[in-house]
Amino acid sequence: MSQQAYSLPQRSPLYQAPPFDYKAFSKVSVFCRVDEAAIRAALPAQFELRGDVIEFFIMDVPAGGSLGSYAEGGIVVPMSYQGRPGGHVLYEIVTNDDSMAVGREVWGYPKKMGEVAWAASETAVKAKLSRRGTSLIEIDFKADGPAFEKPALHPRFQTRIIPSPESAAVETQIIENSLGQSETIRQALGTAEIKIGGNANDPFSDFEIREIVGAEMIVANFVLAFGKIVG
Repeated sequence: MSQQAYSLPQRSPLYQAPPFDYKAFSKVSVFCRVDEAAIRAALPAQFELRGDVIEFFIMDVPAGGSLGSYAEGGIVVPMSYQGRPGGHVLYEIVTNDDSMAVGREVWGYPKKMGEVAWAASETAVKAKLSRRGTSLIEIDFKADGPAFEKPALHPRFQTRIIPSPESAAVETQIIENSLGQSETIRQALGTAEIKIGGNANDPFSDFEIREIVGAEMIVANFVLAFGKIVG
């Protein structure tokens, strides 16, 4: 080998080092008001809750740099860390192994493998996120909806958990990550119907929706670069 590998396996690494240049990804998001107690129960102890409006999202990535094409979805909640506001990705399901591994190992994103069904036009999206036969998020979005106030969910603050090879102990790091060179190609506000499912292993349904605050669809570019250990 001419250089040390960034990830395992060493002879044929699963993923390369960042940055990853994302081109024309599509994302549909529904922002919902839920019970604060449910968020607080799921939020890592290092973070403080900063509101009761959370984001349910599903996205299609046709070109994620060396990560290729994949899709994913999950839940993002508003929080702060040591007084700094941001967003924490609480649950995240992804469709390929290199995106899952790099997300978990580098930035601490809570990625698991699952399935995404995605059908979109310029004015509508029907998408479904599921894992092991259980539907987690179903979104039926139509453009031409009212404006709304979105919670601030960037930068991301994640807990990167590093298991010990000697015992059940772990090391936990707080990782801050921001999207670079973000460029919105198209954005549409809209209305959406949403269904949330889950089970004990993927407890998306812990969040009972009290109100749909708003919905949007975007097509955008961004660069996913190295993060920063802040705690």
